[in-house]
Amino acid sequence: MWNNFCAVVLDLYLFAFGRQQEIETVVYKGSFLPVGHGARQPILLSPAVSKQPILLQSTSPKLIAPENKIAAPTPVSKRVDPAPIEDVKQPSSAILHAPVVMYVVAESGTDCINAPQLDFDAVIEKLPYGTAVTVIGYTGRFASVNRSNITGWVLKDDISPQKNNAWPLFVAGTDYEADHVITRQTRLLIDDMFGAGVLNLPLQAGEYIAVRLKSEHRAIPWSRKRPRIAGQWAALLRGTPGVHIGISPKTDSIIEWKTSDGEGRLGYVEAVTPDQAITIGVVGEGEAGHFSVKTMSEEVWRELRPVFIELV
Repeated sequence: MWNNFCAVVLDLYLFAFGRQQEIETVVYKGSFLPVGHGARQPILLSPAVSKQPILLQSTSPKLIAPENKIAAPTPVSKRVDPAPIEDVKQPSSAILHAPVVMYVVAESGTDCINAPQLDFDAVIEKLPYGTAVTVIGYTGRFASVNRSNITGWVLKDDISPQKNNAWPLFVAGTDYEADHVITRQTRLLIDDMFGAGVLNLPLQAGEYIAVRLKSEHRAIPWSRKRPRIAGQWAALLRGTPGVHIGISPKTDSIIEWKTSDGEGRLGYVEAVTPDQAITIGVVGEGEAGHFSVKTMSEEVWRELRPVFIELV
């Protein structure tokens, strides 16, 4: 009986002094081990400090710390030797710019001289308006240029990289009067070979054809016979070496015909299709100076009874 009494007293003592313990669980490498009555499994957590209360009802509470508490290793920075410094070669000062094609825009042309300075007898050649040159560098107000086998210097203000600052860009449906910039460019390029500029006339068909040929580095080998009016070109050029006159169209040839009232017409053949349809550029149809582009089937153009003048 005495033993039973002692057991009851011991239970009452434990009940009176039993308590809930709140412990702070420190996480090492993502896990912790709480103690309990008997074995308990570790619980995985995020790498942080948990302050969640854990109720322990064991008669002899004890915190079991993980073995070999080792902090995560601190990363060691690997020494990187600086890369060897390479000698950077500076571009030669002689090559100031990449070569670029430019065009003479000075209306009277420009002098190509032997050095970037004005001096006695320095002109190598006179470059006409519209001449294309390759610019290879600059010094002061001069540009070093190359043309064919000649290298020299010209004034920078006399050249432009924009071709349409020197060469005309014709737009169909436009009237080109005598004072139009396109008319002026055309006459500068062909040196007003027909004298229409002196007479203050609108753009003429022959002028359009002459500048189109020049853009292809070609020119008609005219004789001394005059006047070179539309409707008489074939007659003036017949038998001239390098000129073929026929009745079949070819691209970049000249078409000439006469209207029903005998007025002469000229055009430049821009294209010929396999079925013999042609596209031509014409000046002066309907109104003086008016530029138009039209396409005609073989049936239509044959009714005009034209001839085609080809440079061979």
